[in-house]
Amino acid sequence: MRSQRFGIVLAGGASSRLADAGIVPPGGKAGLVLAGRTLLERVCERLAAAVGRIVVVAAPGQALPGLPEAAEVVRDSLPGSGPLAGIADGLRAVGRLMPAAAGGVVVSCDVPLVSPRLLEGLCDRIDTVTGLQSPRPDAPVPLWVVPEVGGHLQVTVSAMGTALLPSIVAHLEAGRRDPRSLVGRLRAEQPGSVVVVPEVEVLDLDPDLTSFRDLDTPRDLEELGRLLASRGER
Repeated sequence: MRSQRFGIVLAGGASSRLADAGIVPPGGKAGLVLAGRTLLERVCERLAAAVGRIVVVAAPGQALPGLPEAAEVVRDSLPGSGPLAGIADGLRAVGRLMPAAAGGVVVSCDVPLVSPRLLEGLCDRIDTVTGLQSPRPDAPVPLWVVPEVGGHLQVTVSAMGTALLPSIVAHLEAGRRDPRSLVGRLRAEQPGSVVVVPEVEVLDLDPDLTSFRDLDTPRDLEELGRLLASRGER
């Protein structure tokens, strides 16, 4: 089952707060070092435990650190247009590299403690309904499985089906870039197309919710470093 799942890493976003602090390398946040390893390396390693193929979406000309063999790099076709445009580029690459794939996950490059168990659990939601595990032709196929943590939809640590691409493209062509606005639109226009996973269920998969600890400030970098040390992780 893992071999049929994809992972999309969004690595091309700007890092203004870290850049202002003078601690972001030329390759952006993806190349930032946490306890001796880059954020991108850490995220890809955790993704590789849950999916069969990884697509890294980076800005044009962006330098990237070393990647695993299972990773493919694609460049933003709409630089500066936000994560939704990056997801679209990633899904296009998945269609080319893994035409039989039905679902997978998308994560930002700044969640270095993302849990493989959480990612697998989110993918299971798609697999079950699309029939890879339990055929249910009468059920609506969820295009997007989105955790809700702290009252917020965590769209950049979520699972989706490849069938989401046309909806993303239409949303972008309408001048809309916010992923959460697309979630709202899908829920209103296509009932059953979005599955929101409540926090109580997320906690079953990631009790500490460290999958959602992103890195935006120097303080975040220090706190995540201390957390890794307390766990005895490298």
